[in-house]
Amino acid sequence: MYKQFCRFVLLLQFITFDNFIFAQEDTCNTASDNESVNVSVLPFGLYSEMFGWGAGAFAGIQGLSQKNMSLYFGGLISTNGTKYGFIQFREFYLPFYPRLYIAPDILGGYFGVLNVYKDSPNSSPPADPKLRAGSNESDKNNYVEVSGSDQWYELKFRFLLPIGHGKNQIYFSPKLENGILQSGEMGGTSWNPFMSGRTFIDIKPFYRKRVSFATNGIEFALTRENTDYYVNPTRGSLQKFIFRRDFGWFDSSAPWSVIETDLRWYLPIHELSGTKKSLPKILALDFWTINTLTWNSYDVVGVNQNGNLLKSYHRPPPYTGAYLGGRYRLRAYYEGRFNDRAAIYYGAEYRQIISWNPFDSWWLTKKLDIHWLQFALYGEIGRVAPEWKLSTLHTDMKWNVGAGIRIFMNNLILRLDNSFGKEGMYIQMFVDHAF
Repeated sequence: MYKQFCRFVLLLQFITFDNFIFAQEDTCNTASDNESVNVSVLPFGLYSEMFGWGAGAFAGIQGLSQKNMSLYFGGLISTNGTKYGFIQFREFYLPFYPRLYIAPDILGGYFGVLNVYKDSPNSSPPADPKLRAGSNESDKNNYVEVSGSDQWYELKFRFLLPIGHGKNQIYFSPKLENGILQSGEMGGTSWNPFMSGRTFIDIKPFYRKRVSFATNGIEFALTRENTDYYVNPTRGSLQKFIFRRDFGWFDSSAPWSVIETDLRWYLPIHELSGTKKSLPKILALDFWTINTLTWNSYDVVGVNQNGNLLKSYHRPPPYTGAYLGGRYRLRAYYEGRFNDRAAIYYGAEYRQIISWNPFDSWWLTKKLDIHWLQFALYGEIGRVAPEWKLSTLHTDMKWNVGAGIRIFMNNLILRLDNSFGKEGMYIQMFVDHAF
């Protein structure tokens, strides 16, 4: 674990521009005169089971045109031929109607080698449907290798409802000291949605095409963010209810519909023990489930030589919908290792900010502007199934345990996870908490 962490922090150079002055009119509480704009640039080296060894660069800008707005962009190349880049906005609202947030995400590039847990179109279906590629009982080596481009575009529109913290506070100014929230919380003060938290109606058009598997459509969600600080929650909860629909437009592989529920809780253990001023120690819990409503629907596209109907089922690609494995759920397994009609997942993670910051030990690394390191221990269980049925979903569940390091810089969490499950050990490096 320590070796993997050292690989992550073997940085070529890191530059932080402090107190960069950005001046404009103070309209709708946007960045005002003499407001600091923090710019960070980070070249890095990494290792991932999915990409192999890689190198790239990451940049973050906070407070560019609005005090809370963040812009992140970067890219990487790796030894398996992958070339990938992304651009992401956070907390950007319309100046003339600040209850409406806009969050575009653009990701794209080329995968040198990618494992897709889906039966080859040229192979015969397995005699037992339970043994198809990606099913809960499938073999880890039952996949097809593909190479090609990956395009992923999302544009989320978020309307902040006038309830809870969003009733009288449209603009939020969290006050941090050494990267730890001191005041200006966004929620987490009550379970009542009319008293605490931010509640959003989300509409997100999306388009993604990975090699030959394409999907596009619209996601509708009701999201209640009842946490004190959404970047690194130390108290509160989150509830999210989603309906996602691919209408079969353009080059979509098939139309499909799913419903999804995500429930999270954050318990401040350091306060329960009576030491409120100590560094945060958090127990984070997550419950997630999903069901594909159109799984058994199909279109007849022809007849084979034996006179049997050729059917095109209304199912999402294996990298979306009901899948487990990868960066967020069952982190000891390959991305999309398990995929089916329905899925269920439980996760628990203990997070503790540590008092020792090795980046403060030397004048050069001190310029990294890394506020703290966080140690994490976690366990996860879940399964996919050909039906949404509690008894089925709670039988023969997959599991993993793991440990990780989190680094907080420029309003962003950098995450390294080392997970162990039934199929071995898996290393993940990504941004943001898993939940």
